[in-house]
Amino acid sequence: MELLEQIKKSQRISHDALDDVLQSDIDAGADELLRAGVYPYSADGSISEKPLVRKAIELYAKGMEDFEEKGSVYIASFEKLRDAMALSGEYGVQRTDYTGNDEKDTKQPGI
Repeated sequence: MELLEQIKKSQRISHDALDDVLQSDIDAGADELLRAGVYPYSADGSISEKPLVRKAIELYAKGMEDFEEKGSVYIASFEKLRDAMALSGEYGVQRTDYTGNDEKDTKQPGI
């Protein structure tokens, strides 16, 4: 299922009027994961099909839209999941910056 459709279904939205807003939330959620060191994209540049990535973005969207007036609860859940994913090493962004001695530093952030 496409992520937009998954999020619409999870928020019980059956129309297309909010698609632009929800897509913006999806993009922002992916960027927030990336900012925290979690790589949310697949090789082709689309949002990953990994269930935890998709769930994190869903939680982010629910938080941004204050779903059921529990936005702060959803954002807190998103942040906990994001942080756990960042620490796990499985979802980390591969660093390629230079260390100063002309060798690439390929260690993941925080390791």
